[in-house]
Amino acid sequence: MTNHLERSFSIGGVHIAQPLALAPMAEVTDTYYRSLIKELGGVGLVVSEFISAEGLTRKNDRSHQMLAFNENERPVAIQIYGGDPERMDDAAAIVEAQGVDIVDVNMGCPVKKIVNSGAGSALLKDFDKAARVVEKIKAAVKIPVTVKVRKGWESNDVIPLLKRFEDIGVAAIAIHGRTRSEAYTGASDWNYIARVKSELTIPVWGNGDVKTAADAIRMFETTGVDGVMIGRAALHNPFIFRDIHAYVRGERMIENEVERRIDAMQKYLSKIDAAPQIDRWKLHKARTVIGWFSKGIPHGKDIRMGLQDIACVADAQRLLELARTRMNAYAA
Repeated sequence: MTNHLERSFSIGGVHIAQPLALAPMAEVTDTYYRSLIKELGGVGLVVSEFISAEGLTRKNDRSHQMLAFNENERPVAIQIYGGDPERMDDAAAIVEAQGVDIVDVNMGCPVKKIVNSGAGSALLKDFDKAARVVEKIKAAVKIPVTVKVRKGWESNDVIPLLKRFEDIGVAAIAIHGRTRSEAYTGASDWNYIARVKSELTIPVWGNGDVKTAADAIRMFETTGVDGVMIGRAALHNPFIFRDIHAYVRGERMIENEVERRIDAMQKYLSKIDAAPQIDRWKLHKARTVIGWFSKGIPHGKDIRMGLQDIACVADAQRLLELARTRMNAYAA
């Protein structure tokens, strides 16, 4: 088997040692989640949840808190979204001042609230405006600028736009193989991703429908992309990046799925428990992320039911210990 994971590359001057990336996910890929994924191993780049350019430029406290990152996350990209070129460049400058490695532009989010504001994948309706956004950002910052897109708004072909981005100086593209109108329905069009890779000279991340380690390798082989970007599958299995490496080496990927999943949940809970945010935020994060991590394991539903009754992070930790005891007893 060809080891696609040995192909390191650079985005601008940023070295990507492992060609696997954690995709930006709203309400998920904050600094605590990203640092956990980095600690679990196998990932070359982590990308933040998308942050509002309006919020950053209007000094919204929540938006600025979302810029936080840990040194162990490097290389790390912060993703911004917005429909106003005049604010997007100022927001990018704020991101650069934070000291991160890459600023990423969201032109892929299909959520109605985002597109109705002219941001996310709505920018794919107007190539000239999308190009102006990128031109302004590129002129405002010295760190690499990357863009995450979909294959189009409805049926339009974004490759001409991506070539414009390349000419402007964008350092890499991440392409999700669905249009905005498809959202997350149907199948990600890997043939289109292969076309994008063949048409551009800058690095290309492929994204969409990578659910297993085997899927990741198949995307490399099918599309020829430089790297594979994984989102929702990393919510179900935070070890997926490490599993991809094990798969390529022909190693057994799972020793004890329940134990390692609970260990990851507890590490995450420890991170958010030490965070400066308010308890209500910590409870929301615990219920959301532990809810995802507990899917697909024996008695995971019991964990999710128990999360409804927790009053603090310590309660969630006790819930996981109880689940571990019950699962071990069941296995015995």
